[in-house]
Amino acid sequence: MGFTGYNHTAWRAGQGAPGDIWDIQQDEAGTLWLATGSGLYTFDGQRFQRQEAGAGADAPSLNMITLFADRPGSMWIGYFHAGIGHLANGRTLKSYQRSEGVPAGVVSSFAYDNDGVLWAAVEQGLRRFRNGRWEKLPASMGVPERRGHWLLNDSRGTFWALVGQQVWYIPKGGSTFIPTGIGVAQMSTLAESPSGEIWLADRGRGTLPIADAHGMLPEAEREARRLPGIIASRMHFTADGVMWAPMRGIDGVGGAARVIFNGKTAVSVETFNVAQGLTSPAAVPVFEDREGNIWIGTNLGLSRFRAQSVRTLTEGPYDPYRIIGRNSAGDLFGYGESTVPYALQRQTLDLPRAGLQAAGLANRTPLWQFEWTNLVQRRGHELQRIAFPGAAEGLQPQALYFPSAREAWACVQGTFLSHYLDGAWRSPVDLQRNNCIALAPDGKGGLIAGFADGALALYNNGQLHALGKADGLNIGPITSILAQGDLLLVAGEKGLAIRRGANPFGEVKIDIAGALEGITGIVVDPSRQLWLNGGRGLVRLDLATAIESATHGSVVSPRLFDDVDGMPGVALQSGPLPTAQLSRDGLLWLGTNQGLAWLDTRKPNRSRAAPVTSIGNIHYGDAQEPLANGATLPAGITQLQIDFIAQSLARPERNRYRYRLSRVDADWRDAGSATTAYYTNLGPGTYTFDVIAASEDGVWGTAPTSASFTIEPLLTQTFWFRSLVAIAIILLIAAAARMRARNITALVKARYEERLQERERIARDLHDTLLQGSQGLLLRLHAISVMPALPPGAQERLESAMQAAEDSLREGRDRVTALRQEADNRADLAAALSEVFSQDTQPDDRRLRITVEGEPPRIGTDALEEIYLIGREAIRNAIEHSGASAIEVEIAYGATLRLHIRDDGQGMEPDRVREGHWGLQGMRERALRLGADLKIWSRPGLGTEVALSIPTHRLNPARATAPWWRRLPWPRS
Repeated sequence: MGFTGYNHTAWRAGQGAPGDIWDIQQDEAGTLWLATGSGLYTFDGQRFQRQEAGAGADAPSLNMITLFADRPGSMWIGYFHAGIGHLANGRTLKSYQRSEGVPAGVVSSFAYDNDGVLWAAVEQGLRRFRNGRWEKLPASMGVPERRGHWLLNDSRGTFWALVGQQVWYIPKGGSTFIPTGIGVAQMSTLAESPSGEIWLADRGRGTLPIADAHGMLPEAEREARRLPGIIASRMHFTADGVMWAPMRGIDGVGGAARVIFNGKTAVSVETFNVAQGLTSPAAVPVFEDREGNIWIGTNLGLSRFRAQSVRTLTEGPYDPYRIIGRNSAGDLFGYGESTVPYALQRQTLDLPRAGLQAAGLANRTPLWQFEWTNLVQRRGHELQRIAFPGAAEGLQPQALYFPSAREAWACVQGTFLSHYLDGAWRSPVDLQRNNCIALAPDGKGGLIAGFADGALALYNNGQLHALGKADGLNIGPITSILAQGDLLLVAGEKGLAIRRGANPFGEVKIDIAGALEGITGIVVDPSRQLWLNGGRGLVRLDLATAIESATHGSVVSPRLFDDVDGMPGVALQSGPLPTAQLSRDGLLWLGTNQGLAWLDTRKPNRSRAAPVTSIGNIHYGDAQEPLANGATLPAGITQLQIDFIAQSLARPERNRYRYRLSRVDADWRDAGSATTAYYTNLGPGTYTFDVIAASEDGVWGTAPTSASFTIEPLLTQTFWFRSLVAIAIILLIAAAARMRARNITALVKARYEERLQERERIARDLHDTLLQGSQGLLLRLHAISVMPALPPGAQERLESAMQAAEDSLREGRDRVTALRQEADNRADLAAALSEVFSQDTQPDDRRLRITVEGEPPRIGTDALEEIYLIGREAIRNAIEHSGASAIEVEIAYGATLRLHIRDDGQGMEPDRVREGHWGLQGMRERALRLGADLKIWSRPGLGTEVALSIPTHRLNPARATAPWWRRLPWPRS
């Protein structure tokens, strides 16, 4: 038969699980502990691990049958024939044997009494743990020293014991056991139901209640309510009053049973055995963990039963088209191709198919339905069929919306939206776009249409407004629409987008790939939970979280309900109506490709607690070890791996993780469901590893689990070694720089000497040829000038020519002298330029004013000559061509040498300044050779200005090429 509403998962012996599981407990971290015939095991939801502390040399036996989780980190163990063990912190095992008061034989149960004293049921009766020993009970307590089977301290403080073959109890405040007169078989057990009833599982008579809050039940009632077919080895009641009873297979009755009560009456018994997937018919322990999972152990493995949130309507429509419709009163109905309605209400869930249909047909409130070519309005058994526009051409509706019993809207053909009102199809609305595939109300009396090209059309009062990619809507063909207040939620084949008011759409981002694809039903329940029926199953998101994601782009963690949670399939993708509808009684109904299903939104359907995270081993090189806080790793480690896990026993594969490593990660890394972190290129130092986990319901832990470790440095990675290397590099760079400076200095000096030698050669040639020839010519002219018979005026002209020749000869000698040796590098530039003005007789009204600022620097002969020649050309132009009456020369020395010459002459046209004659062109060429900046301004009638500027360090090549430290302004003695 199987257990209705539960998903079963089995771990079998031979596939990692132990066999012979006798008891199950859970520690404070959420880990399961298993007492088995081959030792003590733990299970974290993914891996079984044998605890060596319970199997080492100090362990009295491996065959244990009872576990009792005590204070945090403490576990009591009852052995088959080896006394009692106490495991502290999962590592230290203390054994209690005959010398500590524990007789030989089976230890079958533990319990605390109302005074906080721990009791044990052993082979020779009962024992209490006091002062580090297990004491016998005094005879005055009235219970015999015969085999103890079970202990139970109920919610009212009554302490129950199965001793010998009877049921005993001590009432609250009492000190003596009272016999009940109820006989029991060997290995019987007790359990308390949520209503406070005490149930006995007797291997001979079955299962029966023996007491309630008012005391012992009469024998007649015990016998009337006895379940003889439930031969339970243990019992457990869940909060809803259902009994879970594993059975050991005695007399062919095995497996597990689930008994459902209506009040005090058992109304349903479901069984689960090997045929349904149980690992063995011999089942003993049953345990409910903190997440609500039911665990049953057998002699061949472990089974988990997990309650499913989604339930299938097994008696619903069975054809491929399962549609959910709502009548004008708000009642929900399901139907298939036959259009016979099934009432979808909480009170009809347990009805057979005929009952569901009868309840649906009994409702005469108008219900719109559809056939592929007709619109149908149903009133109970009465049907009115209305052909769709275009039905004759075989057209079918792609989207439908029913505002009231009088009105219907349909997307059937082309760009038109068809409107049915009061018995007739009205003039269609042109949506100006093809392939309308979704319709929904806008909440303001209008409609919203979705299209296959991913666009929307808002239609209200005859006005049409389109929304598309320009508005942020880019989720593929539209599949479902929901307008609620100022929110507009739109689902497409590629995702979900949300718009608030007139703002652009934003896409919701989640950390489960594909979970928001193919959504064909959207519902928001009264608690503001968003439900989405899609191509991966049912998705739940907090609406506020979804809006935050759409607004700010944050990634959120949804809850996905799939086949493990009871979803019979995935959302229908081809119907014209939404596949998710919320009924007034809180049931969320879903249309899937495998039938109709429902979920009760009034139940939590979620875990409120985040899973507990623990850090496992750290792997480096060929070694691994548990990552203890403060661990030290060997020098040279650059790559490592860290394991972690979250203790979740429901769906550990659905846990999601984030981790970070200090000094490496600036923020959390999303690991998805991976439980290992990898790091490379690590250097020496101290690191802290943090990990945090979320359950499948998206509940994240608030505080991370952390562990720090230190990687030792190699010698070459120490501070002192690196400092010495840095100093050595600096010294090498300084030495190389000095050597290069010397080489450059020597090269410049050699080139300079070579240039001087060439200048001296040229000077000798000029002196021996041109100057000597000029001197001879001058002597001949002088001889002519003293001849007696010269024409009138010739004497004066000859003397003038001889004076010019002498000036030219003097200038040539000066140039030859300059070639032979550098002039004083502090030569007076101002005096030289003044001499240019004085060489010719000037009119009385022409004046020259020279201003000098600063101390003249050392200037190379070549540079000084070029500056002088530029200045001379400017002054001569002012004298010979401009007719200037005033010439001003400004010389400024400093970081930049500036020469500024201006006159008040007739000036020049701008074109002549740009083209220039040979004098201006020569000035520009000289400035270019110097690397100087030369500017010339002139306008007709406004005179001319010449400005020359050059950085001073370029005027002395020897200084410019010296090493930088020699160019510093060191103090001189």
